[in-house]
Amino acid sequence: MISYKIIKINAIDSSNNEIKRLYHKKLHTNGLVVWAKSQTEGRGQGSKKWLSKPNKNLTFSVFLSSEYISFSSHLCLNLITSLSVKKVLNCHGINKIFIKWPNDILSVNKKISGILIENLYKGEKLMGSIVGVGINVNQITFPKNFNASSMKIIIKNDYSLKKVLHDFLNIFSYNLFYYKDLDLLKRDFNKSLFRKNELIEYEINGNIKKGKIVGLNDYERFQIISLGGVNETPKISDVKIIY
Repeated sequence: MISYKIIKINAIDSSNNEIKRLYHKKLHTNGLVVWAKSQTEGRGQGSKKWLSKPNKNLTFSVFLSSEYISFSSHLCLNLITSLSVKKVLNCHGINKIFIKWPNDILSVNKKISGILIENLYKGEKLMGSIVGVGINVNQITFPKNFNASSMKIIIKNDYSLKKVLHDFLNIFSYNLFYYKDLDLLKRDFNKSLFRKNELIEYEINGNIKKGKIVGLNDYERFQIISLGGVNETPKISDVKIIY
């Protein structure tokens, strides 16, 4: 099990950025958690921003040293984190949770959580990974152009942010050990994959296609049946699901 050290900060640009600063100052430890009550520059995938009302939601990052990461592919860390968020939400009575690759967790079809994983290298050697997580907890209003939901909207209860954080950390620590087995990871990820086996649009290296995502093929590839019936196995890092 991971021994976590939690640093709670009232306001910061982003929790991922703070861990990077601590890392460069050599103030990091395996299991370091930066919990930001408010983020001024929260980030999502690519150039997207993660917007969250202060003190209403969870925004935090966890540092994992490379010594404690032993996957055949570091993309597995994204999958394990997604399944850990799903388990936390399930434990609080929220069902119909799906993983929309690459970094969104959906309640039915509304975003309830986002993940941003960044790796730290020295030359070509991986030194550690920063696991950034945002979970919509007690926020009940979102901008009109946001297709979002929250734990409170769904269950109608207020939640302790501290409890939800500790629930995640406990589940995450367990899952890092549990999902050493690829077959288990494939099974649970494929069961949770958003719009699995439905005809959808997806983007691969800038090209828009239509087809059905069957699921995870191996550590680094999806199995997709294109609209023309061609069986493709692109790298999961190259696939973006459009909805």
